[in-house]
Amino acid sequence: MAKPETKTEFFYTERGLITVDSPVKLQILNLLREGPKSFDEIVKYTAKAKSTISVHLNNLRSCELVEENSDPQDRRKKIYSLTSHYMGCSQEPFIGHYSSLLETVAANGNDRFHFMEALFHVMRFGFEAYGLDNAPVVRMIGIDIGKHLSANFVSIAPEDLFNEIADFMEFHGDCRVSVFMGSSPALQIEDDFKARVIPAIGKPFCALREGILEGILKEKLGKECGVLETECYGTGHTRCIFEITI
Repeated sequence: MAKPETKTEFFYTERGLITVDSPVKLQILNLLREGPKSFDEIVKYTAKAKSTISVHLNNLRSCELVEENSDPQDRRKKIYSLTSHYMGCSQEPFIGHYSSLLETVAANGNDRFHFMEALFHVMRFGFEAYGLDNAPVVRMIGIDIGKHLSANFVSIAPEDLFNEIADFMEFHGDCRVSVFMGSSPALQIEDDFKARVIPAIGKPFCALREGILEGILKEKLGKECGVLETECYGTGHTRCIFEITI
């Protein structure tokens, strides 16, 4: 049985942003984020009565967060899928990182590049300080940026494209980028400034960069691609590693 959610989460549909704070609805939505599920699978996961789940699913459908389709293997059964995008959630406010980064902004007032970099980090941790985890929407914005940036790249072979992206990132940032090929391609980014200013928060921090990489790859390769940051300065590592799946 899944543990009930105890926070507010935000989902985006064509009608705009919708907030959900019902523990059972959040259980259902977070299960469907893994992929389509049958009615019976949802009942088993939530450990709730069928009548209760039916009411919640109907409500989620009316909000256009979920859609219902017939199971192609058995038309009598229903399959439910997520039709919205997860955008973030409420969390306990944490101001420690925010306060230290505000001091970093002030200390870099005469360094144009590092001032803007520190300002970006303040914005990211500022949401956390005021009780909002906005990493999912930042990643989504990154994907949008990456898709539009893709026109700046000419390569369509994966390895050539990875190297072109590495050159682009080095040109636009104070960092060193290495490309690792093999069964699991990856980009390694070493950033001295980020190493100095980003606190170890126990989770990856580079949602925007993760999204940009995924957006470029999807648009240029014309395939479903995934980018996952597996090492980060935020997790206490001395580099950022973005693993790529195609």
